[in-house]
Amino acid sequence: METDNFTFSRKELKRDAKLNFKHHYLMYVVACLLALILQTEFVASDTLISIRRQVVDDAINAVNEFTDVKGLERIENAYREIDGDADSIYTGVEQMLYNQSFSDEATNEVFGRTRGILNQVINYIVEDTIISNVYSIVTQFVGSRNVAQVLMLLMALFFAAFTWLFVRNVYLAASRRIFLEGRIYKRVPFSRYLYFIRVKRWVRASLVMGLKTVFEIVGMSTVVLYPVIHCGLAMVPYIIAENPDVRPFEALLLSWRMMKGNKRKLFFLFMSFTGWFILGFFTLGISNLVYANPYYVCCYSEFYSRLRYYSKEKKLKGTEILNDEYLFVRADTNTLLDTYSDVKEELARPEYSVEGLDSRREKFFAKYFGVVLWNSKDEIEYENRESRKMKMMAYQNEADGLSYPSRLSPIPDQRKIPSLENIHYLRHYSVASLVMMFFIFSCFGWTWELLYYFLMKGRLINRGVLHGPWLPIYGFGGLIVLILLASLRKRPFIFFISAITLCGTVEYFTGWLLEKLFGHEWWNYDGYFLNINGRVCAEGLFVFGICAIAFIYVLAPLLDSLIRKINRRVLLAIAVTLLVLIAADCVYSSVVPNTGYGITGNFDKDEDIVAVETVIETG
Repeated sequence: METDNFTFSRKELKRDAKLNFKHHYLMYVVACLLALILQTEFVASDTLISIRRQVVDDAINAVNEFTDVKGLERIENAYREIDGDADSIYTGVEQMLYNQSFSDEATNEVFGRTRGILNQVINYIVEDTIISNVYSIVTQFVGSRNVAQVLMLLMALFFAAFTWLFVRNVYLAASRRIFLEGRIYKRVPFSRYLYFIRVKRWVRASLVMGLKTVFEIVGMSTVVLYPVIHCGLAMVPYIIAENPDVRPFEALLLSWRMMKGNKRKLFFLFMSFTGWFILGFFTLGISNLVYANPYYVCCYSEFYSRLRYYSKEKKLKGTEILNDEYLFVRADTNTLLDTYSDVKEELARPEYSVEGLDSRREKFFAKYFGVVLWNSKDEIEYENRESRKMKMMAYQNEADGLSYPSRLSPIPDQRKIPSLENIHYLRHYSVASLVMMFFIFSCFGWTWELLYYFLMKGRLINRGVLHGPWLPIYGFGGLIVLILLASLRKRPFIFFISAITLCGTVEYFTGWLLEKLFGHEWWNYDGYFLNINGRVCAEGLFVFGICAIAFIYVLAPLLDSLIRKINRRVLLAIAVTLLVLIAADCVYSSVVPNTGYGITGNFDKDEDIVAVETVIETG
């Protein structure tokens, strides 16, 4: 059955698209911004970022005119006055030196990084300074530049292939799921970004989208064939977003059948955005980011919805796999009441009380700070009941018809993942468990910074004031958000903002106190976007917020479940021993603090000259 009689009003389509966009403006803008960051689509909107890169590139090219260290210093100082970001120029210098290692003929025989499509992929991957430093480290370990180059090529190819297949392509389909749900429902949960993971179809989705991309790459062989293939397969992301069970060739064939006779209509819809594309050029891509891109996807989503309805009405071959009815029509009230009856019952129950806590003080700390001396059986039962109620609250919007009813999906949402089943974030933590988590995260922070600076600078640096294998600021950061923000765990967004504020305050005054006590800086964010006196910056605070979310809702409950399995006496002995060791380290470090290159020194200043000379010598 052909679909060449499919007609629609472009004016009505865009009207409905604008209405959808208006209801979910912020979510759609963020979704398209993530697509741009991942380079999934909207690459033409990267004008502003490209101009920024060009400034950096021009400064890097100027380095070629200087051959001595003083010359590098002059370029760096000049760039600092212009841009205020000496890190960028230093990164560029390192990358230039790394690229010089591929300039000889012997190396080009291995990499061939001067021409061809593969060259663009490799260049994109090795742009990062971390990769260049990994290359230097691998060279030192294997003792051969040729072997190191082959290993780096394999690593780059693997990373590029993995990112392309399992991240970029799949994100395109996941974002289409968000736009489709937004057409019908007032609320789209953030978990929809992980839709294919939750329904356990991530690999299937990656294969479908990967095959689509392969066909489009083949179509690039001719100017005429590419737009035909691209338009013919344009519905694939929507098909896989509706039915993640569809097989790769099945999805492509269905899109091709649906678009038969309709490619020109989609092309004209695309061309109707020409004015927006021109405006995006003159606004350096800003208008695309804040309006045109999400509006464009909303229009394509409306096109798919209309084409899907027509194709199913005409019983086009293969449309039986488009079976997610409630993605396009709301369920009636009776159906929702029957499906979510347990949710209504659970939410109608009164608040649970904390049993097994004797004194008023214990109840106070448990209620407002989530802390108890020990986890009793009654208290564990309480947190399990609270956890069940929170799970039911997650279904409340679905039960009220405000969001997509996942229980009515043809592919049920796989919420009960065995390894994550015991994540009850509304729990109470014992004192011993808090002590253990303090050391776990202090050691994690120390390990993280050790590896980070090893990759960035090629040297092992024991960061922090203390001499032991721990950075207490990570441990304290974890504990303060776990304890002081316990009452906000039910409201993730408010918790996120509060965590950023709290962590930023702690970091700022910790840096200030260390400078006053010892006269040294253990970190400095000068040149970072929105930094305050070099002690905190927007980038770092955002990372703190993300880490706090992961810690409170995933890592802390998992760790606490493991810690609870340890014998109480053994746990107490370990906790006391660790406290004694770090106390001794604090006493010693108060007299002889940990200082030196990369600890109290600034990488952007004199020490950087040594680092650059090292790169030159190894290059």
